[in-house]
Amino acid sequence: MDSLLSIEDISMALSLDYECVFFVDIESDNYAMFAFSGNHKNLELNETSNFWADTRVNLETVVYEDDKTWFAENIATKEKLVASVQNGNTFRGKYRIVANGTPVWYSMKVVRGQGKQRDYLIIGVTNIDKQERESLALKQKASKSELYGQIVMALAERYDALYMVDLETNHYVQYKSERVFCELSIALEGDDFFNQLKKDALSVIYKDDIPLLTAALERSVLLKELDDHGVFTFTYRLNSPDGPLFVKMVAVYSDKKHIVISVTNIDSQIRREQKIREEASIAYEKARRDGLTGIKNKTAYGEFEAKLNQQIQSGEDVVFAIAICDVNGLKDVNDTRGHIVGDEYIKAASRLVCNTFRHSPVFRVGGDEFVAILRGGDFEIREKLQNDFAETVKRNALDGQVVMACGISVFDKTCDHSVADVFKKADALMYQNKVSLKGARR
Repeated sequence: MDSLLSIEDISMALSLDYECVFFVDIESDNYAMFAFSGNHKNLELNETSNFWADTRVNLETVVYEDDKTWFAENIATKEKLVASVQNGNTFRGKYRIVANGTPVWYSMKVVRGQGKQRDYLIIGVTNIDKQERESLALKQKASKSELYGQIVMALAERYDALYMVDLETNHYVQYKSERVFCELSIALEGDDFFNQLKKDALSVIYKDDIPLLTAALERSVLLKELDDHGVFTFTYRLNSPDGPLFVKMVAVYSDKKHIVISVTNIDSQIRREQKIREEASIAYEKARRDGLTGIKNKTAYGEFEAKLNQQIQSGEDVVFAIAICDVNGLKDVNDTRGHIVGDEYIKAASRLVCNTFRHSPVFRVGGDEFVAILRGGDFEIREKLQNDFAETVKRNALDGQVVMACGISVFDKTCDHSVADVFKKADALMYQNKVSLKGARR
């Protein structure tokens, strides 16, 4: 991937599924809104660039009266919304806004994203008015015939296959769509659903998913899930002419004597989400790598430092040392031999630090400064590693290769209160070593 994933890139990808997408900076409350269609293009927002202020305005002006309390508590309250998406959680909800005097149903999905320097919320809004109204109409029809009414309810969402299973006899009927299942050899009707499923699994279900799915659809397991939760969902892959295809199964009771199992093709959705996650992960990692040497950069060091500080402040028994290594004579190399040679000099310095502290994270935190956090095995033999480093530097000085000063300081919980305290001591030791190296050259 040649460039970082931008908000515009993400918004265009999301536009396939959402009418409107908000990107909200959690720290500053600034936001960007991308309205792709529908009523959100016509929202009258204040020019404050403050998401929560504008949300409260729209709460009073466009949110349907019956939904205002829910909206105020869950969406217009920053602390609650941010808390609901901590630790990778997703917030979902639905509400109505008034458009041209008519309440229109919308669903909202909120996740937490991470940028270069701060976190933000991604809020996707989808018009679900048609589905909600159809669902209400189907519920009204269901009163005429409980069994067939609930089958119709199961059909309310798009499906690619539907099974109706009689729990007294295990007889089943399958209705299938030509879109996905036309080339899959599944019987349209049978007398033993659960045993037939095991037979079909060998040819229809992708091999890696057969054990999980057959275990999940054991009669006793499935009925217990339905008794405990009322619904059972499972995502797995089917064999198809184009390779493994993601589908989602949803099972519900029609009544206590029948269950309805729907299967929906979600392959494009899953693969689109995977692509976005992969590109976001690549962009996240790239932002934390030094472009010249390929090792971790100052941003990554800051994050590592913050985690160590949290451990220190929480009273954990933290054991580590900091090695600071600084290139000698880089300015002279740049001035006399050019920046291309200077870049090679920096790369050689990076290799020297990484080859010495092989089992420790190494960061380039400045033009000619590198930091290694020594833990575990490297920490135990830190004195040997420092001596090895010094011996290599001596040989390099004789051969006209890269020369670096190094200082190592160990965290002492009796006097060090943060990583910065250890860094400061290591930096002083490195400077002493730098001075002695310059003296040795004279």
